[in-house]
Amino acid sequence: MNNQNDLSDNEPDPRGGWAGVGDGHQWNYPLLVGLAAFGWIWKRELQRETQEVRAQYKIKTSEMEKQLHEEREDCQFQRANATLKELEYRLLERQNAYCSPIRPQCQRLEMEKNMLIKFVKDPDLAELNLESDLKDIFKRDTHCADLLNSDNRQNGSLMWKYLKHWQDTVQKRKRAEGAILGGKI
Repeated sequence: MNNQNDLSDNEPDPRGGWAGVGDGHQWNYPLLVGLAAFGWIWKRELQRETQEVRAQYKIKTSEMEKQLHEEREDCQFQRANATLKELEYRLLERQNAYCSPIRPQCQRLEMEKNMLIKFVKDPDLAELNLESDLKDIFKRDTHCADLLNSDNRQNGSLMWKYLKHWQDTVQKRKRAEGAILGGKI
């Protein structure tokens, strides 16, 4: 039956192979070589396509990161401008309190303390070093318009110079970042 010692089926074939292996044994080697070549070509093509996809992915990712960075910078610039507008309003309110003969001095001191706490720690304005500038305004800006003046924007002189300086600094940073990124100015 299943006698392994019986070699009658496994005799050498006159064509150079073994009998019982199959009639198409002369095709086995070329078929294997062909399959190996096909597999090698397939693998190489797959690697090339994978590299192309990775390159496209890197390009798109870098473009998206650049766009996200620009949008983040625009958003930060807009927040900085809004914070400067709020600071301008608060400084004007403080100067009007300083120039008012009716408002008590302690109210102006509570306003100054709150401004220092709020704006010095603001991350959008961190580069402006507001603490020393605000203290300088609080200490030295004593300019008041006439009592009959109805335009409160004429009160204060030093605060307007500092506000202009701060706005210019934020604008310069925006232009510099735009130049570096090659984007919008």
